[in-house]
Amino acid sequence: MQDKVLVPVDGTESFDETLAYVQALTPQARTEIVLLHVLPADTTPEVAAINCSQDGIHDKLQKLYTALRERGWTVSAELRMGDPVEEIVKMAVLLPAAVVFLSTHGRTGLERISKGSVTESVVRQCPCPSFILHSTRPEPPDQRREQLFRRILVPLDGTDDSSAILPCVEKFAKSHDSEVVIFHDQACDGPTGNSENDQAVKRALQDQSVELANKGLVVTLDMSTYRRPIREILNKIDERDIDLVAMVSHGLSGNRRALEESVTADVIRHSNCPLLVWSASPQCPTYM
Repeated sequence: MQDKVLVPVDGTESFDETLAYVQALTPQARTEIVLLHVLPADTTPEVAAINCSQDGIHDKLQKLYTALRERGWTVSAELRMGDPVEEIVKMAVLLPAAVVFLSTHGRTGLERISKGSVTESVVRQCPCPSFILHSTRPEPPDQRREQLFRRILVPLDGTDDSSAILPCVEKFAKSHDSEVVIFHDQACDGPTGNSENDQAVKRALQDQSVELANKGLVVTLDMSTYRRPIREILNKIDERDIDLVAMVSHGLSGNRRALEESVTADVIRHSNCPLLVWSASPQCPTYM
């Protein structure tokens, strides 16, 4: 049985980057790519045809569909009408999708903000992992294609909920020969020092790093202090030349859940590299 990867398309995506990352993430033999375009609920078939033609969406969909088919993938295309978030989540459940491939590329600042809002909503509601592409790196994707995921940043807060992502990260890193950078901002723990809680968190993260290293991965543990988590995550992306951020989005409760979702939303809005976001009970696609 093939895993299904859902790729919503609205015509603003970078064709080359979308194609490069879809190819890197999905093995041909075990994956079906489902392209999805969502039209406004009040759009008539006649208006839809005109808009798709004027915006070039039909041509872009056809180009991506043809390129994937020519490279050996099983591909299908779906057209839906309604709210983009609702339709994407509904399709992810219906398939069911192993991963949803999202893009926050936009032609203008306002368009990117709008798409970012859609992406954040999909990530919060989607039952499967979300891969989010909004790379602004200067080199074109074909120059990175041999190894798109050289270095993965994994922000952890020391809780079991955030650490539940590690088996999936391990599997992904082995598949892509990636170095793993485990990052913890101790400012999230409150005033730091030699408190029992601080030391317990530090020991847990060290043990997790050693465990991954013993399984053959290259692992770095990076712990920072007294700064906002989002600022530190963005700094680490640049400092360590990160190619992918892997993190947990939700599944927590109360204030911790609100904090976790806020940090994830900020990373989605401001990061310059791709993200792979799981729920707090991660399920790994079979090919990862």
